Amino acid sequence: MKKILLFFALMLLQIAPVHAVTLQATENLVLTETLTDDAYILAGNGTIENDVNGDLYIGGGNVVINGNIIEDLVVAGGKVTVMGNVMGDIRVIGGQIAIYGLVGDDVVIMGGQVDIGKKSIVNGSLVTMAGILTVDGKIGEDIRGMLGVLFLNGEVNRDITVTVEDSMHISASAKIGGNLNYSALVESTIPKGVVGGKTSFNQFTHQGILEGITYALIIQKVISYFGALFLLFLIVIFMQKSFLSAAITARANVLKAFGVGLLTAIGAVVGSIILMMTVIGIPLAIIVLSVMLIVCFIAKLFASAWIAGYFINLKKKVSKVKLFFVIAAALLVYSLLGMIPYLGKAINVILFLIGTGSMVLMKIEIMKLLKSKKLI
Repeated sequence: MKKILLFFALMLLQIAPVHAVTLQATENLVLTETLTDDAYILAGNGTIENDVNGDLYIGGGNVVINGNIIEDLVVAGGKVTVMGNVMGDIRVIGGQIAIYGLVGDDVVIMGGQVDIGKKSIVNGSLVTMAGILTVDGKIGEDIRGMLGVLFLNGEVNRDITVTVEDSMHISASAKIGGNLNYSALVESTIPKGVVGGKTSFNQFTHQGILEGITYALIIQKVISYFGALFLLFLIVIFMQKSFLSAAITARANVLKAFGVGLLTAIGAVVGSIILMMTVIGIPLAIIVLSVMLIVCFIAKLFASAWIAGYFINLKKKVSKVKLFFVIAAALLVYSLLGMIPYLGKAINVILFLIGTGSMVLMKIEIMKLLKSKKLI
């Protein structure tokens, strides 16, 4: 598990080179001109309509790539749709990801829902950690990863090596040129003639999955939960209005909150790495990482408030007692999810990013308000 996470960290969180030609940051962006070199873009909603004759690094809540990317595409977004062709690699972290074009090399993805379209061709490997993976297109090499659910209707030229938490569905029209190696709770029915090589099934039991849930882990979770409850009590008493405002904002635009949270987390990690490259920057890097640890603890409260918004109307007047107990219940669900291997932890990460995004958006609104009143 640690090796796989390290692999994704190295593949997805690469530091961009400093010779960027195009650097843009805006709320909404529709890029129609052809870019002659590398591009680095941050946008709440970003659409690339024309070609990029270099690498494209883009982050946002909703990202759509309609043009062709001559080299690599690196994306961090809530919803990512790649309609154009990418001549190099694709590396994506996102909630909902769909690839419909041609990919010249490998695709590395960490996401909630990942779709490889029917007309899509990936000439390299597909390496992914996903809640739901659907492959309708063609993979030139192999598929490797950790999945919640796998739907395979397309073609894989080489091997498939996956761990499936829930279920695996392979249609009779699918083709696997090499071996199928999978680990799951239940053995799947594989249609005859689909697998060109050997099929290897490794069954793991519910007991095996729960081995990591020890008494020490439970005690740690209980202490963490009650510590979070105490902090929640203080927030509800002293800053209820801002707290609810953040939850309402996230509820109104969850993809935007996710995207902002993702960019914040990536920026903190990348910024810390850059700072650590210099002796002077090491103390600052430690401060940044320390702040992120605090954010990790507080973000789950904001995520829980966002969840609570689906059960009570946060726009109406709500008593502090009712608000506290509803969010406390959502926080309990958040904590219990974190004890479920793979899929539960993936959901926790998504919720954490939404919570972080809502915090950042709240801070932005406060800064705008102070600026409008000429207090800063």
